Amino acid sequence: MEILAQSTYLIIDDSNIIQSATRALLMKLGVPMNNIISTASAKGAIAACNKQKFDILLIDHNLGTGSTGLHLLEFLRYKEMLKQQALVYIVTGNDSQDVFLGYSQLEPDGYLIKPIRSEDIIKRVSSGLLRREFCQTLEQAFNRNGLADVKPLFAGAPDTMALKNGILHIVNLLCKNQQYDEAQAMLSGLLQLHNHLPAKIKQVEILLRKQQHQQALQQVNTLIKENKFNVRLLYLKTEICIEANQWPEAEDTIQRALKLNNSSIEQTLNIAWLHIASGHFDKAIPHLLHVAHLLPYSMWDNSGRRGLAVYADMFNTELEPLQNWRTDAAWYRLSKGNESQLSSKATLKALQALRQNRLGNAELAAELLGQIPDQDITDFETGFLICLGYRELGLNEQLNQMKLKLDELNIHTTTTPALSRLQFLALKEMGNVNAPAMH
Repeated sequence: MEILAQSTYLIIDDSNIIQSATRALLMKLGVPMNNIISTASAKGAIAACNKQKFDILLIDHNLGTGSTGLHLLEFLRYKEMLKQQALVYIVTGNDSQDVFLGYSQLEPDGYLIKPIRSEDIIKRVSSGLLRREFCQTLEQAFNRNGLADVKPLFAGAPDTMALKNGILHIVNLLCKNQQYDEAQAMLSGLLQLHNHLPAKIKQVEILLRKQQHQQALQQVNTLIKENKFNVRLLYLKTEICIEANQWPEAEDTIQRALKLNNSSIEQTLNIAWLHIASGHFDKAIPHLLHVAHLLPYSMWDNSGRRGLAVYADMFNTELEPLQNWRTDAAWYRLSKGNESQLSSKATLKALQALRQNRLGNAELAAELLGQIPDQDITDFETGFLICLGYRELGLNEQLNQMKLKLDELNIHTTTTPALSRLQFLALKEMGNVNAPAMH
């Protein structure tokens, strides 16, 4: 109980009643009131995590206004706003497979079904805190004198799960130092004692880091056969296939992942850009249209991604209806009534130019594109829309200049390695294929 009382907690739930009930439950278990912060929204949680690092997060799945705990956790992990050993529990009244599959890639420490009971907190959170303390002890020893000081400590693990977590924690530290052979040796030792799937996944990740793509692909395929519904394995195979230029297999793997979790923004964007990079924008359209309503409140949201979805709608609209087509109305429809708008003037001007060119007003389209200052292009997708405009107008000099700028921007754009690679390939191929044929 003492370990519970010494920890700091962040409760994220859109219900004030549940916030109060959870806070009262923790205080009953001895947690001081000053150690508990609660908030009703993802925005509030991000602000709280900017101020301090919490030991434990209790995240409600449904945060209201279209936001979910999945969006929040993805953002916090990606922006590295959590302690390395922070414990994250998803609190939900929905125990469906879809919810669990959606979170599986982010690896929360567990799920708590509403209403939360004190015995759940005592049993699950306490054991999680003990495992975290063990990992911290191992890390201190590793920083002091490397593996020589770490290995004797494994015998003092609180339980088997703590031992597994501890070894994986040290493996991650070794990988951070690019000591891949030592990391693989530790994983092999663990797997001789326990059939531990996370250790096998880590072996594949190391092979990917070492660019041993064929071996990584063989191993991940074996694991997928044994674990057909493991979303994390499908994500890992997607990354390997994209890195190794295995395009048909990449597409097949993404499709399998989306059948298990069709609300995955990352995989939907991957398959859309895979088609765009292949010169088949028409195949990307359904994926860009589908992802629109998922973008708001997610870490993937930016004006350019919204604009690309709107362009897909424009691309899909016949010429006569396009006369009365409007970007704001299209976004409202695609986002299923979301009240937010395209925030970038650069994105709006690029879309206006594409529409005017489609309507036969090439001179006005070129003028609109020329009015966009470089400093207003803050995301890759907006620049890509501008490139599409220049390509459709046959303005090759301006297209090449924008491609050079985007090449630089893409290096610094916050995205995954797989998506970044697909976008880079799409940009590279833009001058080598004909402009997408409008209807």
